[in-house]
Amino acid sequence: MRGFLIGVSVSLAFIVGCVASSTRYGVPKAEAAAVVEQRWSYFCFEAGGVDDVNFKANAAGMRGWEMAASTTNPANDQMVWCFRQPRP
Repeated sequence: MRGFLIGVSVSLAFIVGCVASSTRYGVPKAEAAAVVEQRWSYFCFEAGGVDDVNFKANAAGMRGWEMAASTTNPANDQMVWCFRQPRP
């Protein structure tokens, strides 16, 4: 008798779970978010010295630009500093 009651209880729980999952009380299905492509604007400058870099980088930062990369120009061994900003 006890085994029968356990079997009925498990079956009833299974049926209630199946019904609940197909109604509004179930977990909602996941939906993929739209993919938005980020576009950037870039500008680069060459700097002759530390003071020049500080002045230009601070000015760019105040206008919302962030530093993206720096490299050396092989033609004249000056550093090239590149900044980016999200496009509207």
